Amino acid sequence: MKLKAFVAALAVVAIPASAETFKYSAWTPPPAPNNRLGTVPMFEKITAETAGTENEMTFENFMGGQVFNAFTTLAGLRDGVVDGGILVPGYNSAELKTHTTMGELQALAKEGYAAAGAGTETLLLNCPECLEEYGAQNVMPMGVYATAPYHLMCNFDLTSMDQLQGKRSAEGNPMFNRWAASLGMSRQGLPPNEFQQALARGTVDCVFAPKDWLVAFSLADVVKTVVDDVSHGVFPAVVMMGVNKGTWDGMTPGRKEIFAREIPQAIMNVVDGYYLDEVKGKDLALANGAKFISLGDGFAQAWADFQASERTEVIAAAEARGATGAAAAVDANIALLAEWEAIVEDVGKDPVLLAARLHERVFATLVD
Repeated sequence: MKLKAFVAALAVVAIPASAETFKYSAWTPPPAPNNRLGTVPMFEKITAETAGTENEMTFENFMGGQVFNAFTTLAGLRDGVVDGGILVPGYNSAELKTHTTMGELQALAKEGYAAAGAGTETLLLNCPECLEEYGAQNVMPMGVYATAPYHLMCNFDLTSMDQLQGKRSAEGNPMFNRWAASLGMSRQGLPPNEFQQALARGTVDCVFAPKDWLVAFSLADVVKTVVDDVSHGVFPAVVMMGVNKGTWDGMTPGRKEIFAREIPQAIMNVVDGYYLDEVKGKDLALANGAKFISLGDGFAQAWADFQASERTEVIAAAEARGATGAAAAVDANIALLAEWEAIVEDVGKDPVLLAARLHERVFATLVD
């Protein structure tokens, strides 16, 4: 099902939502890149550019989990309590079985720019099952951004792989169930805004996180060791802008065009911000006394072996979850990752140029 057909087919189930003020919910804190570099400047730009026109829009931006958390945002969007919100499919895997699968491909996603492009193109143009699942929740997903690479971070002085046996880890992506188990660790599924407290209280010993979270989620206050020589891929499936279908269908064509134009740029700005904030995160952690270490060849080989089996494991996990069409979606995403890696190689890690490519390949189809 192509995106335009999906939008048209779901118009009949729209739930009315505010046409004057767009209400947005983010459970991430204001300093996080998706807010600071994504929605906040995008909303400010749209407000300024549409003031006094027929497409005038204003926004209420509820950040830091003021309204919904990582698990409840989908229901809030479905019921029209808010018009837009940030979604991670793994936190609603029962409802978003197939898109959760795209997030589980993290081990194969090497860097954020290509992963954001490929993830968005897969979701909106190559995964009809994903769109049907969102549609059943009365939500229109407007693409995804990807993070910077994840690293193992612990609240103790880690010096060898052997110390990981029996330790407790946390992350929101089900992929880490498999990776943690391969290291002899247990794993809890927690959203990142709960990591700092879990590490401080000793509920968990380690987390898997990108380095910018050392600042954004205050992990630098409690992390003592970061494994720096091996990264565990980028998370490629954060829906920065899930939109209530009633809101989307009630928009004027002009407002839809504005969203379709601005969201690709916001996505790439967020990815770019993750990489810029990595440096800040590392600097703060070092200042607080954390060590950035190498666990050596054995750890690197264990990760390489894990990656080699991930396509098969991800598809099997999706089918066990009841996802349909998972193999086709996985293979489409892997192929698009290669295409987007070539695009990044061609134009460089320039968020403006990459946003233009993303609009051309994907977002122009939203309104044409």
